[in-house]
Amino acid sequence: MILVNTVNMSESKELILSCARDIFLKEGLSHFSMRKVASCVGMSATALYRHYTNKEELLFQVLLRGYQIFSRYLEKVNDKQDPLVCLEKSVLAYLNFALAEKPYYEVMFMSNDQMTGLKKLNSEGAKEMRHSFELLQHRVQRAIDQKLVKTDDSYVASFGLWAYAHGQISLFLSGRAEVNRKQFVKVYRSLIKSYIQQM
Repeated sequence: MILVNTVNMSESKELILSCARDIFLKEGLSHFSMRKVASCVGMSATALYRHYTNKEELLFQVLLRGYQIFSRYLEKVNDKQDPLVCLEKSVLAYLNFALAEKPYYEVMFMSNDQMTGLKKLNSEGAKEMRHSFELLQHRVQRAIDQKLVKTDDSYVASFGLWAYAHGQISLFLSGRAEVNRKQFVKVYRSLIKSYIQQM
């Protein structure tokens, strides 16, 4: 148990979201409760309800936090470099996020129960989700404008690239890739580079 009264308000929020995320992943939506989250954090359920009105709102905030962190990884890529290099680094940033923030990645992209939170997306959440995809689409469009790729549809190309990366990462994180982390990163980089060259 983590005692929330020993940390400041910002840290308290992170603890709450981390506990909610981990309980959700371990027990699923049907066994997820505000009381369990409160116990994990070290506060009363009543106190937790002062921050979040119900478990759906709390799970939405978990998703939102995940997308905010994800966007930061993508934003670190320099848009001024060669468009194809920029695309490769963007998809590598996607992998780096998945490896460094595995619990958030699993809640965002590998859990069916996440739909409970996604259905309640407000304008802030929808904007954050779009932002991460639009960053990738913008970078694909740069490659199209400079005639570095064959495709002329940035949306389709971006979605295909995202899905290709997600498929590989999901296989690795679920233990189905049958390679170690170092081997996977090497294979992933090679496959992504080949995919982009064939776009």
